[in-house]
Amino acid sequence: MLPWLLLLLLVGYGYGHWERAVDLAWPADFAMLIPIWIGLHFGTMWLNAARDRDEGPLMFGEAVPVPPYLGALGYAALMGCAALALLAHPVSRLCAVGCVALAVLYSHPRTAWKAHPVLGPLVNVVGYGVLTPLAGIAVTRADLGLRPLFTLTCTGLAMLGLTFAAQAWQGAEDAARGDRTLVVTHGPRVTLWTARICIGLAALGGTIAALIGLYPRACLLATPGLFVVDRHFAAWLAKGEGGPEDAKGLLTRMALSALVLITGAIATYLYEWQNGLPLAGMGTAL
Repeated sequence: MLPWLLLLLLVGYGYGHWERAVDLAWPADFAMLIPIWIGLHFGTMWLNAARDRDEGPLMFGEAVPVPPYLGALGYAALMGCAALALLAHPVSRLCAVGCVALAVLYSHPRTAWKAHPVLGPLVNVVGYGVLTPLAGIAVTRADLGLRPLFTLTCTGLAMLGLTFAAQAWQGAEDAARGDRTLVVTHGPRVTLWTARICIGLAALGGTIAALIGLYPRACLLATPGLFVVDRHFAAWLAKGEGGPEDAKGLLTRMALSALVLITGAIATYLYEWQNGLPLAGMGTAL
């Protein structure tokens, strides 16, 4: 999942540029975030693997025997991440430290937020959906006004949906560990419907925002992709709990829809630039 995580950082960095309508801003500061988030990701995944010791199918990779030292290695990676974060932009530093704390709360035996039906998804929403893109935005010194906050809300909702989708086929393993995730307490169908609703709300919010001019209206070109995402959910629900291939299919469709959305924003930027109009986030209707 590392490429997806770094892509979230890059999306935040690019969005910050778009919001301020500025040329390339503080690239060295952004480059510093890459090793920080690599260490964060390794530490988070190693702690998670040390706790779960998965034997069933995984969304990425395959289950293998977990070495006894993996937990210590995870904490070492997170400590290295926090140390490197001291060199980052102040807001990005806070984002990194917040993610480190969430990683420990998620997998540590005494807290084990991962096993909770609300706290587990909350970690993914805050860590992946908000703090990671926010770290990229912060490098550009963009103000956190209404639109950036609304954007982070939508990314958080989308990440919440992906979190529930990723656990829909893992009910048996979660139950065997004694976890009380949503798929254990309410089953895969409720879990998938929850994922569908969260992602649908994020899509609806973005669509309305583009219609009223908070985002470029050319971003509405992504609307058919949102329909494709929802049809994927319908097919998944018809199958039952599904498997990791269904979650990967969902992630791919969402990524392609996001690519079309970004293409619409770029096309709008080029039109504004060629015609001497206010650019990017400074040139929207609202």
